[in-house]
Amino acid sequence: MLLSAGGSTQAFEQLVRRHHPRLARYCGKSVGSTAEGDELAQETLVRVWESRREYQPRAPFVVFMLTLARNLCRNRVRDASRRGRWQAEAPDGARVENVASPASADVVDQLLEREQRRRVREALLALPEKFREVLLLRFDQELDYAEISRIVGRNESTVRSRVFHGLKKLREMVPGGSP
Repeated sequence: MLLSAGGSTQAFEQLVRRHHPRLARYCGKSVGSTAEGDELAQETLVRVWESRREYQPRAPFVVFMLTLARNLCRNRVRDASRRGRWQAEAPDGARVENVASPASADVVDQLLEREQRRRVREALLALPEKFREVLLLRFDQELDYAEISRIVGRNESTVRSRVFHGLKKLREMVPGGSP
């Protein structure tokens, strides 16, 4: 990012290649739409480029990037709910996911696993935003509590509490499985 701040487009292209898939996945899960997630990821990267000269490496780059993405996602969800257009869409629409299960698993097991993932996704989207965002940052983005604390602007103990209570709510909403 420091090279990008100096005007290196090659350095920025490397950042985009490295972080776009992760960013798009996070945004897609945050707003409940893969297509909107990709759009928000691109918008986030544009904002990163626009603010490159002001970037200060006080925190890891990923914290800076995900903070921008979080704000864009929150705005998108807020705007959509105001207009009554908020509709949860399963990521990747009708595309069949590759199920990470043993090669010997039969079709029924794969279908049950996909159904469980769909139920968890729907429950995650139904959670209050304060729980959904920390769960995504913790388990999808694999950030530690200190990094999440910087992104959401809350102290670490609040983040830990939100993760705990968010998981508890998910377990209540999706019986018969663990998120």
